Amino acid sequence: MSNVAARFTLGDKTDVQLGIQLLKDYSEPIAPKTIDKTVRIPGRHGEYDFGADLGARLFKLKCEFVDAMTREELQTAVRALAAHLVDSDGNPRDLALSFDKEVGKFTTVRLQGALDIKRIIAHGIFTLRLYAADPFAYGAEEEVETAVTASPQGIAVTNDGTVSTPPTITIKNDGENTISGLSITLQE
Repeated sequence: MSNVAARFTLGDKTDVQLGIQLLKDYSEPIAPKTIDKTVRIPGRHGEYDFGADLGARLFKLKCEFVDAMTREELQTAVRALAAHLVDSDGNPRDLALSFDKEVGKFTTVRLQGALDIKRIIAHGIFTLRLYAADPFAYGAEEEVETAVTASPQGIAVTNDGTVSTPPTITIKNDGENTISGLSITLQE
């Protein structure tokens, strides 16, 4: 039985290209932490609750270097991963993180904290801590083109995500007649 949990892509490189694999006991948050907005009033039981916002998301990916056969090859792989995580000035880069279990969705992350490695001969195990200040996963924008050939004609626009996202509607007249009496109605 394989010890690989899932495949992932970080920036423009897959885990295989980075020479690492995600181990089964990694941590991926179900939802971002909440930032609760409450006020405690002295002399009153409980608190006033003004709701909450979503905070950042932290991924703790337990990984292992898999292609190294010697200590020297392991060190080369470690340096290559470090170079991938930072820009030319040595600052953590913003990278798109996506998993094979959810194709087409990505979260923008950057390295957080120290990146320590446990070395056992030519093997290296480490936890890649990736911080997402924007906690949401995004997908590619979908563009749908529909020809209106009747009046009235309904066109359904759906959002497959979990966050309310207004559509952008562009109307283009390819015909010779003038468009008149156009109305757009939101149905919930």
